[in-house]
Formats: sequence, C-alpha cells, structure tokens
Amino acid sequence: MDTNVNKFGMAPLKPINYFVYGLGNFASQLSWTMVSTYLSIFYTDVFGLGTGAVALLMLIAKVWDGINDPMMGTLMERTHTKHGRFRPYIVVGAVFLVIFTVLTFTVPGFSGPAKLAYAYITYIGLGMSYTMTNVPYLALPMVMTRDPKEINKLNAAQMMGMTIGQIILNLFVLNLVKWFGNGNEAAGYHSTAILLALVALPMFWAVAGFSKERIDVKKSEQGSIIEGLKLIGKNKNLVCALLYSLMNMFGMLGRISVAVFFYMHCVQDMRFITIFMMMQMIVGTLVMPIAPKLCMRFGKRNVAIASMLIQGISLIVIFIGPSTNIPFNFVMMVIYGLGYIAGPSGSGMIVDAIDDFDLKYGYRNDGMAFSFSGMATKIGTALANSIFLLIMGKYGYDNMFALKGQLETVTDAATKTDLLGQISHIQFGINLCANLLPGIVFLLGIIPLVIYNLDKPGYMDKVRDGIILRNKAREEGKAE
Repeated sequence: MDTNVNKFGMAPLKPINYFVYGLGNFASQLSWTMVSTYLSIFYTDVFGLGTGAVALLMLIAKVWDGINDPMMGTLMERTHTKHGRFRPYIVVGAVFLVIFTVLTFTVPGFSGPAKLAYAYITYIGLGMSYTMTNVPYLALPMVMTRDPKEINKLNAAQMMGMTIGQIILNLFVLNLVKWFGNGNEAAGYHSTAILLALVALPMFWAVAGFSKERIDVKKSEQGSIIEGLKLIGKNKNLVCALLYSLMNMFGMLGRISVAVFFYMHCVQDMRFITIFMMMQMIVGTLVMPIAPKLCMRFGKRNVAIASMLIQGISLIVIFIGPSTNIPFNFVMMVIYGLGYIAGPSGSGMIVDAIDDFDLKYGYRNDGMAFSFSGMATKIGTALANSIFLLIMGKYGYDNMFALKGQLETVTDAATKTDLLGQISHIQFGINLCANLLPGIVFLLGIIPLVIYNLDKPGYMDKVRDGIILRNKAREEGKAE
C-alpha cells in the first residue's frame, strides 16, 4: 500500500494547503470586515445618509444578496472545467470584489436621489461579487479532501484567517483613514479601501492556485434545481446547521456592525476603541488552533452549544454592567472571545449533513448547501444591521451629535439635565442593540443545535466508510 495515500485513496494535504486556504478568508476580511464593521458609520457620518435610509438599504441589498447565493450554488454544481467547479469563480469574482469594495467606500460628487442610487448600486454589486468569490471558497474543502480531520483543519485555517484579518482591520483601519484623509474622512476611507483591495487580490488568486479540486461530482449525480431545493429542505440536519449559522452570524456580525457606536457613545473612551474592537478576535485566534481537537473529542454540536452560551451570556452581562468601566469591558470581551472556539463547527456540521444525506439518498448538493450557508450568513447580517440601526434610529441616534453640541454650549441647569436625559436615552438604545439583542440571538441559536443529531460517537466514521465502499463498488462495476 502506498504510504503517501490515506484510507480515502488520496495523498494527505500539505501545510502549504492549509496556510493558503486560510489566507483566503484573511483576504475576504479586507472587504467583509471593512464593510461589516465600518460601513454603517461611513454611510451615516461620512456619506450623509440617515439611519433609516441605511437600514433599508442594507436590508434590501442583503436579502437580495442572500437570494442570489443559491443561484450561485446551482451554477457551481453545473460547472465543469479542467480547473474544477469552484476555483474559476474565485479568480474572476475576486476582481469584481476589490473593485466594488473601493466603489462602496467612495463618496460621489453628486447628492440627492442619485447619491442614494449610487449607494444601492455599489453595495448590491459588492454583495454579488462577494457571493461569487466566497461561496465557492467555503465549498472548496469538500472537493479538496474526503478526510474529516483534514476538512476540520481547513475550516479551522479559514476561521483563523478570518480572526487574524479582523484583528488587522480593526488595528489599522481607523488609523489609515486618519492618515490618508488628513482631516478628510471621505478621502481617508476611499484610499484605505484601495490599499486593502490591492493586498487582497493576489491572496485570492493564490487560493485558486494552491487549492486543487481533487473530488469531482459527475453531472449524472445532479438533479434539477427544483429537486435540489426540495432535498435541501428534506435534509433535517443540514437545515439545523444552516439555522445555527444564521443565528450565529446574526449575533456576531450584527454586534460588530454597531459595536463602534457603543464604544464611541457608551464607553466614551476613544483611546481603547481599537483594543475593544479586536480583543475578542485576538482571543479567538489564540483558541482557534485547538478547536479541531475539541470538535473531535466533544463533538462539533456540543462545542457550538458551549460557544453560543459563552457569547450570549457575556453580551448580556455587558449590557447590564457599567459601560464606562474600562477593566470590566476588557475582561468581558476576553470572555466573549472564547466563544470563537466553535470556529470550524458550523462548516463541519454542514459537511457531515451532506455526507450523511449522500449515503442515504445518493445525492451530493455541496455547492447548493454551502450557498445556503452563505445565504444564512447574509440574511442574518442583513436582519441584524437593519433591525439594530432602525432601533437606534427610534431611540434618536440621528440627533446624537446635535445634542452633544448643544450640551457643550448650554449653561442653564434644567436644559442641561434635559439634554443629558435625551443622550442617556440614545445610549440605552445603542447598548440594547450592541449587547442585549445579539446576546439573546446567540442563546436562541442553541435550539437548532439541540435538534441536530449527527454527533453520536462513531456515527460519521461509519457514514464515510459506507461512502468509500459504495464508491469503490461503483468503480468496480464500471470496470466490469
């Protein structure tokens, strides 16, 4: 037996494969984290849109973005080239992604309805470009290896790429905006977006070059689009994994989108805003390497449940606790960051659900499954961004800067008390959106995890052994 071939009949992946694959999510964050963390405040405080307009824009754009993910998955499943089904889309999609990232963070030289239309066109274009790049990227582990340990390592590598990318973004973006802009925030955001785009593009191309697709799905294995959609709904465990992804992204990215408001207006100490924005990501990066081992020992579902409990409870404690207390915020963000331990769990559960369904029904819809995962992420983000911004608007955020300006000039005690009361009311709304609501969402995300039932010891080993035997029998039948 060839010692360079594992029981799945493939040569083991090399360290360079894990490193470069992780690099792909690092590159994604140069666009995704830039957008999810800073676009809301860019649109309201630099671009000049009200919170209501931004909320509606993000809802419409992200819902459409989520809808076109299954369209992308269907297209991927029916693509067959000498370079594979997924990698060609990464090569082309990355170009559009970096272009639309720059355009999204550009303030046009016109105003009124045309300016709003520009925001819609560029943001929707950005989302579609991200879909074209990210859906095939996330599906790559399924065609790079059949070894579940290697799949877990690939998913952990991309999660580490994500957290490191988030750290780098939060560490440098605001400083880059100030440095490039030199007092002009619009110019600062635009130049920063250009720099990040130029760094990201070769990373995406490296992923396409090094992440060889070694597993092919024959055209005969694919049913109609309608059949594919029906089978997605029939796969209970896949639906549970997707709902978990939806709730996890709703809580995580929803908080990220409004966290900067919380640190600016509730914590009110700009010296530490960068530290707080990246603290959980630093902790996540430190614990991520042990995530695959924990998943193998305790099960992906159980690790995910522990993660949701940690994140949900810690955010609720932050909501209740003293917002302006720096040590308190620091400690709680360290605890919150421990929730990143579930890193590869979501993707791993999706892979398990696909393999289980394949053995039972002889149908692999990996492209469509991961496109639905992307849809869950984007719809979760859309709902969170829109709902949280609308709530902040209802609490009067649009008047925050005007109220603070009046507070600096007023001398009448009664008026000052009234202004402080209005500002406190807005701060409560921001705290509600940044902590309590995402905390509740994390706890609700435990429900689909409880229903998911593929984590029984040894079960997935039997499933994959069954797939190997079935495929071997098919090949022997063809040979005869």
